[in-house]
Amino acid sequence: MFKCGTPFYINVNGIKLNVYDSAEKCIYKEKLALVFLHGLPGQISNWKYQIAYFEEKYRVIAYDQRGFGKSDKPVKVSIGDYLEDLDKVLENRGLHPENIVLIGHSFGGMVAQAYARIRKIKGLILVGSLVKVKPDIFDKIVWHLPPIFWRKILYTENPLTRRLYRKIFFSPSTPKKVFEEFLRDNKEYLETLPAYVFRYGKYFVDYDASTWLRKIEAPTLIIVGRDDKVTPTSESEILHKLIPNSKLVIIENAGHLVLYEKAKELNRIIDGFIKGLK
Repeated sequence: MFKCGTPFYINVNGIKLNVYDSAEKCIYKEKLALVFLHGLPGQISNWKYQIAYFEEKYRVIAYDQRGFGKSDKPVKVSIGDYLEDLDKVLENRGLHPENIVLIGHSFGGMVAQAYARIRKIKGLILVGSLVKVKPDIFDKIVWHLPPIFWRKILYTENPLTRRLYRKIFFSPSTPKKVFEEFLRDNKEYLETLPAYVFRYGKYFVDYDASTWLRKIEAPTLIIVGRDDKVTPTSESEILHKLIPNSKLVIIENAGHLVLYEKAKELNRIIDGFIKGLK
C-alpha cells in the first residue's frame, strides 16, 4: 500500500498520530500536497486505492485521526481536537494550508469542511459528507447501552453484521468481491477497537454546518454515491447549495464506501478537479 514511505508517529499534545507522507521517499516538483482524512471509525487503509494512485503524481499525506487506526485513542474527543491535529500535522510536515487539497470522507468530510472554514486552502473535496449529524437507532444503542449488549452483535464478523454492512454501506450493484475485500481489510481492526471509540459520535451531535458553509472560499468538489444510505445524496445536494464555489458529482452504482466500490472513477474525478486548480 505504501510505496513512497513508511508510517511514523508525531506527537500532538500527548496524543500520538500515525502519519504517512509520500515525500519521505518520492520527490515532487510542486508544493501541492493532498491530505486525506478518513471517516468514523476508519483508518488510513480506507484510502489505499487513492494513496496508490495519487502518490505517483502528488505528495500525499494521510493519517489515522485521533482515536482510530494506530493512533492513540483518548476517551473523549471534539471537533477542535481534530482541527488542531490537522494544523500540527501540516506544521510537522512543513506544509502551509494554502498549498493543500483537503480530501475528507464521511466524518473526515466534517473535519475537512470545518477546517476550510478557518483556513485558506487550495481546494476541498468532500466524499460522502454531511451537513448535520443525525443519530440513528444503532447510534443510540451504542451510546446508551453497555458494550455487552452491542459489541459482538454489531462489530464482529457474523451473519447479522455481514447483512447489515452489505445493506448499509454498499450499493446493491457492488460486486461481492469488493465487499469481501473491505471486510478482510477491517475485520481485525473493528473487532479490537476499544468500545468507547464507537461512541465518539455522541460528541458531535451539535455539529451543524448549515450556518457557516457559505463562508468556505476554497474551490470545492462534492462527491457522493447514488446509493449512499449513510450520507444520502440529499446531504451532498445541500452542501453544494450552501458552499459557493462548489461542484457536485454523483457516482452511479456506488454507496458510502465509494472509495472501494468505484476507486478508479473516484480517482479520475478527483484528478480532474485537482488539475483544474492549477
